[in-house]
Amino acid sequence: MTEKTVAHNGDVISAEWPEQIAQAQGQPTYLINDVVYERIPYGRERDNWGADKLPCHDCAVVKGQFHVPGCDVERCPRCGGQAISCDCDYQDRADASISKVRAVVSKFLREEAEKS
Repeated sequence: MTEKTVAHNGDVISAEWPEQIAQAQGQPTYLINDVVYERIPYGRERDNWGADKLPCHDCAVVKGQFHVPGCDVERCPRCGGQAISCDCDYQDRADASISKVRAVVSKFLREEAEKS
């Protein structure tokens, strides 16, 4: 079965991905350690990811948009590390799909460490 793709933000992406991008825009904050933090939009990270010229290489958002939760470019608004793998305590909320992604990443990293 061939995956359907669409052109979006100057890139070719999976057909269901524009909906993921749209949903991410409706989640402007994360709850971390019992404090609400404003998410960091693409292009406002400390690192230069080329946001002035290109969409995010991982989740295809454009400058000023929020990354799709689970994007490896997204920075944690509390510590500045990768949101998917920093040590901050992201708390579950109905809209916090990043908590699910972080659990998968954490499990993967543990399994890889155990192989070493």
